[in-house]
Amino acid sequence: MAVPPPPPPARADAPRRPLRLVVALALAALTIAAFAAVTLRLKLEPNVASLLPERGDAAALRRYVRGFGGGDLGVVMVKGDDPDENAAVAAEIARALAARPTVQRAADRIDVSRALDPWLAFRHADARVRERLAAALSPEGMRERLAETRAMLLAPGGGAAAETIAADPLRLAQLVFESADIGSGVRTQADGAFATDDGKVHLVLVQPAGQALRGADARAFVADANAALAPIRAAHPDITLGLTGGHAIAAATEEMLTRDLAVSGSLSMLLASAVFALLFRRLRALAAVMPPLVLGTVWTAGLATALPGGLSAIAVAFMSVVVGVGVDTGVHVYAALLEARREGLDPEAAARAARARTWRAVLVAAVTAAAAFGALALSDINALRQLGLLCAAGEVLTAIAIVLVTPAFGAWLERGAPPPEAPARWPDGLHRLTRTRGRALAVAAVAALPIAAVALGAAPPLAEAIVAIRPAALEPLKVQQAIFDAFGGRRGQWVVLLADGEQERARARADRIAERLASMKADVEAVDALTALAPAAATQAARFAARDALDLPGKADELARALRDTGFAPERFSAVLDGMRAPPRQEVTLADLERGPASILLSRYLGQDAGEALVALYVRPRDTGSVERIERAIREEDPRAMLTGYTRLEASLRETLAHDMPRIAIVAGGLVLLALSASLRSARDIALAALVVASEISLVLLLIRALGIPLHAYDALVIPVLLGITVDEGMFLLHRARDVEAAGGSGDAVIRETLRHEAPAIAATALTTAAGFSALAFCRFDGLRDLGRVGALGSAVGLVVALLVVPAGLRLWPRGRRRA
Repeated sequence: MAVPPPPPPARADAPRRPLRLVVALALAALTIAAFAAVTLRLKLEPNVASLLPERGDAAALRRYVRGFGGGDLGVVMVKGDDPDENAAVAAEIARALAARPTVQRAADRIDVSRALDPWLAFRHADARVRERLAAALSPEGMRERLAETRAMLLAPGGGAAAETIAADPLRLAQLVFESADIGSGVRTQADGAFATDDGKVHLVLVQPAGQALRGADARAFVADANAALAPIRAAHPDITLGLTGGHAIAAATEEMLTRDLAVSGSLSMLLASAVFALLFRRLRALAAVMPPLVLGTVWTAGLATALPGGLSAIAVAFMSVVVGVGVDTGVHVYAALLEARREGLDPEAAARAARARTWRAVLVAAVTAAAAFGALALSDINALRQLGLLCAAGEVLTAIAIVLVTPAFGAWLERGAPPPEAPARWPDGLHRLTRTRGRALAVAAVAALPIAAVALGAAPPLAEAIVAIRPAALEPLKVQQAIFDAFGGRRGQWVVLLADGEQERARARADRIAERLASMKADVEAVDALTALAPAAATQAARFAARDALDLPGKADELARALRDTGFAPERFSAVLDGMRAPPRQEVTLADLERGPASILLSRYLGQDAGEALVALYVRPRDTGSVERIERAIREEDPRAMLTGYTRLEASLRETLAHDMPRIAIVAGGLVLLALSASLRSARDIALAALVVASEISLVLLLIRALGIPLHAYDALVIPVLLGITVDEGMFLLHRARDVEAAGGSGDAVIRETLRHEAPAIAATALTTAAGFSALAFCRFDGLRDLGRVGALGSAVGLVVALLVVPAGLRLWPRGRRRA
């Protein structure tokens, strides 16, 4: 390689000094501003809405999470072997929590006395119950019901029900509430307690103050709840207490993300430094590379503070990625500095030479990787868009910081005699693998095998993505699962979501859907809706009209005769008969519900989002064969209703992946190809670089399948990004080969010199990138762990493929000698 001209006299540096001072001051101001923004404004987003696509069922789920996640009920689980102790502890917890400032109300039971005028009970009667009521009010039905009532009173202990029966001898209210096909979603015992049948698990429902999706509110409630539970937990060591619900999950998620960001960021810096020092074998180089790398990372984190809503769970990975990939630039810049010092340049001149020789290549490589990351901005998932934009910005910012700062630090560190060049021996082994055309052909054939295997369908199948959204390691989610198991539930609940400018109209629409679904007993196992507690005014009016159509006044004399015929004295039931002759028409309102114990359930059904009232009802299909019929019934009843839920999310995520992957891959591939064309400007070199990334991506897919790494929407969409990250290795090898060829080298000498000079450097860059991704494997968030494993695997595989394919390609496709 030609030696650059000697540096100009020292006095020529004088005009540079003011410029250096201005640059230094600008960098300092930028860093201080970014650090202040990170310290004061960086917010982590515990809301899973950022992990959901913006189309299809998932879009409705995003609305549901926004509208209902903020005011979600908290739940305390009380689990023990003694039912009586459990009940007492649950009541004590309810009292303790109700006294806390962050709790609006807490209850371990609701009023189930059902002491309701039988003629008002009609307002809660769905279609099937109204049929039973009509049958009970026929002459035969009256006598049958009264005979059963008489038997109940004569049974041992029956006298306790005398007062209730005096107000409702036909037990019509009991018929309404016990026969209803639409429930309120609350499983209670006879005394109203939220408990399992054996009493070994009791629940306390809590309505926290504030919003679950507002970090300060969630943390305050959880701290308050734990303070209330601590003495009770100490006093009852044999009882297990657990806290779950929206606030608890949000607080735990934010804590997990804070931990993951700190651990992965610190660990990526440590691992990348260790790999750098081990492979570069110049420990002092870390002192020149790490400060600008930290600068670039801080600048990028400063940009993260501008993200609306905060930094999402997947976007937390940006720090590890930026650190791992950012070290690449430092490797090349510092290697150029040492090379210049060995050529006899003084430290200042060597710094200028290193900057001049590398800035173009490293910035092209950074922009190429940034372009690939930027392709994630096309994703329907906000968290991946955040990740792509932050990593893209981080790539460029760290590269700029290292190009500007590392040569200056290196000049100061390398004032002494430059270290002698100590070529690694292992590149010679790579050279021998492609020493002949036959060997090169064999290597090329092996590199093509993964491409063929993937083309024939050997790519890994998609895995379940729910765990990447709701990490199983969160303690509140474990408590939630324990409650789910204890109460005999099963997976498969859907959410029917209705949005309307008027809440009352949305409630009426929800009531109609609930009745329609409740009538589909062959397909629907359960319907849980607000109409069981407080139907809409229009629904109640329709039900009262159906009651009045039965002509209750005309049936009053028949009831009096039936009472007499079954052994009752009609005069004892004068209030019932008077009410029958003039049926009351009193509607239940939300205000009535808010004044009673059941008010705590309202947040389960009513929400707000984007200026619209939301009403949710919940349905559990019997089996997969019922799905299409339920969907059709909902569309027929209300075309604007949205059907969603976590159990329907898998299909939506797969649809999103099928929609996003081709777009991101095409854009990332196109941008990488443009960058290669601009940088390499040779058909041979572009083809070899493209073959490297194609073989690498195919081999990564095969290894993902072999190693059992879950492939879902969050790590699968990072695979196209590997195009931009791992193309560097092949690009730098090809750049070195072109320089050797330009200096007069040809044939075997080109391959030998390329591997000897460049292989150790790209090994350091690829493995530091892998180290950065590997740090994510220590995260508690499942999606981050999977993303880290795929990224680390891709970086390591990309290195191996580049070190084999490029020498083989140079052997099989030598460049012709240029004419003088």
